[in-house]
Amino acid sequence: YLTSDGYRTVNADTQKPKAIYSLRIPNLEIRECFETNILQHFKESSTQGENKAMLIAKALFEGDCESAKTNLKKLLKGYVSVRDFASKAKPENFYHGFLSGVFTNCSNFITDFKSNSESGDGYADIILKNDDTVVIIELKVAENDRCIKDTALTALKQIEDRKYAEDYVLSDIIDNVYCYGISFYMKSCIIEVKKVK
Repeated sequence: YLTSDGYRTVNADTQKPKAIYSLRIPNLEIRECFETNILQHFKESSTQGENKAMLIAKALFEGDCESAKTNLKKLLKGYVSVRDFASKAKPENFYHGFLSGVFTNCSNFITDFKSNSESGDGYADIILKNDDTVVIIELKVAENDRCIKDTALTALKQIEDRKYAEDYVLSDIIDNVYCYGISFYMKSCIIEVKKVK
């Protein structure tokens, strides 16, 4: 659908020169195809992702694990490839980045977002705030699909052991504190919750 409109070489004097191509839409019919079909598909796909992101955030602020898990699984299945895990980086880093991206779509709902923030006796993976409610999330990656629930419970216990919620529980301006252990395995997830205030 695209036609090459020439190229330029960068790093030509190195062992790994790169060609950067300019592309163009070749004719009016293909341009109309882009406008009516392809762009519409990406627009709808993006809107659906934003809607699921908002559903996940709202569910977390209400203590609704099932709704959060259902919508998070849909995003994982729709936007994540098994090749995304084929790196030497810790798998947890991938999911942390993925969830951070999900929550950026909720900036009109989440009033405060913290990532790897010092809290209690450690660093909570993600802390979200909305009015008088705080959500604390600890992420883990399970070794296999059989231990995914236990791994989520381990994440939840880490929040308790390292006292991530303590300052929020003692605060007079916070009415609700939800702690979540979220465990991932490939495109699956389990979410466990404990309301501590």
